[in-house]
Amino acid sequence: YLKVSTNLHSGSFRPTTQRSALPFGNQDIASAFNVANFGPQPFWLLMILAPNAGFTKKTMEPLPVIITFSLCHLFIVLASISQDSGTAPIAEFNDVFDPSGNPQAAMVNMMRYPNFVSEEWSHVLTWDLFVGRWIWMDGLKRGIFTPHSVLLTNLIGPPGLLLHFLTCTILGKGLPPSEITRPDDKS
Repeated sequence: YLKVSTNLHSGSFRPTTQRSALPFGNQDIASAFNVANFGPQPFWLLMILAPNAGFTKKTMEPLPVIITFSLCHLFIVLASISQDSGTAPIAEFNDVFDPSGNPQAAMVNMMRYPNFVSEEWSHVLTWDLFVGRWIWMDGLKRGIFTPHSVLLTNLIGPPGLLLHFLTCTILGKGLPPSEITRPDDKS
């Protein structure tokens, strides 16, 4: 396996003679993609269909489920960058953040790279599961019905969070409190 070097001026990838430390191929990435794609669904079902069940709480309150899918995502990233042409060229990636260009077209163009799709999709699914878990835990803590918000988060992401905020407000519970304390906060 060859390590890829990038010419930052042209954004082109050139194989070098240096061996990669990670001998993973596209099939390994495709397998990890399947884990990232299908693996979270049983956990979503627990939070949606059995939100108050002891098994759901025992499974979803600790972080191992989130950590597992985060590690799956990290594997996809590392396996992709260890390959010759394993990721989208950096110049194309930079175009996504160029306000003078066409960032949407640049993102669409990058979707032709299977490893980029694998990375982005596992990224989205892991973050959605993290947020869905947070909504579910807030509901448990404050006695708020959450299956509809958790389901919407699974389906389309951020609108599920907005639905949770709306549900909290309608039920008179207020928005979820921030439990983060600042270093200068002595209380």
